[in-house]
Amino acid sequence: MAYEKGNGKTAVIALGGNALGNTPQEQLELVQNTAKHIVDMIQDG
Repeated sequence: MAYEKGNGKTAVIALGGNALGNTPQEQLELVQNTAKHIVDMIQDG
């Protein structure tokens, strides 16, 4: 899918290193928690 810039706001969120944890379970928990915050940001505009 090609990137198409819309008229709305743009945010870049980069995750890596310690933000992703050390074990698969820890990674899953951290990514789920982070995703919730991203959704909140989007809903807040």
